[in-house]
Parts: sequence; C-alpha cells; structure tokens
Amino acid sequence: MTQVASVRTGRPRDQAVNRAILDAARDLIAEQGYGSFSIEAVAARAAVAKQSIYRRWASKGALLIDLYMDGLESARPLPGTGFGPDFKALMSQTVQRQRDMAYANVLKGLMIEAQSDADLRQLFIAKIVAPRRETLRRVLLQAKDKGELPAGLDVEMMLDLTFGAVWFNMIATVEGIQSDFPERALGVFETLMAARSGA
Repeated sequence: MTQVASVRTGRPRDQAVNRAILDAARDLIAEQGYGSFSIEAVAARAAVAKQSIYRRWASKGALLIDLYMDGLESARPLPGTGFGPDFKALMSQTVQRQRDMAYANVLKGLMIEAQSDADLRQLFIAKIVAPRRETLRRVLLQAKDKGELPAGLDVEMMLDLTFGAVWFNMIATVEGIQSDFPERALGVFETLMAARSGA
C-alpha cells in the first residue's frame, strides 16, 4: 500500500516541476532575451537540477518549442462562419502570442538555432510552422469551395505571403507586429478579390 501511495503522489510533483521549468524559462527569455538564455539559468530560476530539465527536453531548442506551444493546444476554435471571421480569428491568435515579448523572443531564438541544427529545424517546422500553415490552408480551401475566394487562387502562395508578412513584422521592424494586422491583412484579401471580380 505504501508503495502505491508513493507512486500516485509522485505524478503531481512531476507536473509541478514541468510547470516550474516552463514558467522559469518564460520569465528568463522575457527578461534577458535569447542571447543570455541557458539551461543552467532556467534550472537556477526553477530551483531544479539541470538533469531534471534534460530528462524532459533533450536540448535548449526543444524546451523553447514546448514553451512556445504551451497553452496553444487549448486555443479558441475558429468560428467556422466564413472566410473573414475565420481568417481574423486565426491571425489574431498568432498576433496575440507574438506581441508577448517572451514568446516573440522564443520564436526569434528558435529561428536562429534552426539554421545550424537540422534536427531542431525539423522539430520547429513540424510543431510550430506546419500546424499553423495547415490551419490557414483549410480556411483558404473551404473559402474556395464556398466561392468566397476565386477557384484559381494559389493557396500555397497566399500562405507564404500571409506568414511571410507575420515573420517580417516580427524580425525586421522596430515596433514588431501590430494588433491590427489581422484586419489589415484581411482588407488586402478583400481588395484584391473585389478588383479581380470587377466590383
């Protein structure tokens, strides 16, 4: 009986350690940016052994990916009421996360690391980039099927243009991505569609 009780009470402690590590990582990267971010500093802030972090994450990059994804799994579902509302809802989720300095620093750091670490690049694309592209791809394809967007629309190019603008605002502007990005991007879509239809 004593053995069973010790196993059961161990699980909440594990989750508490996970949470402490993620919270410490988020605070550190918000305060110091990517350049000063290290597993040693996270361990000290979370008051855990460095080995406790490496048992959960194989590298600094893997920890940062899970930090960025933390909470996104429970993001609000898209309205499902048409292209405009769905596009704005998806882009609003993206903008909200990137306007948080900690998460913006995480993404910038991951982009740097991914250039020289092939394994991290694959993980970065699989867990962060590809799911967001796939969600917007579904929105665009559904809009084409419903006649809200032209049948000949190059969906992959629109994905590149949309997310390219997101990344450009994040890494190549002083002010970063602005809260009105979803409305402005949707406005460009609507203007182009109206011009194409001769409206």
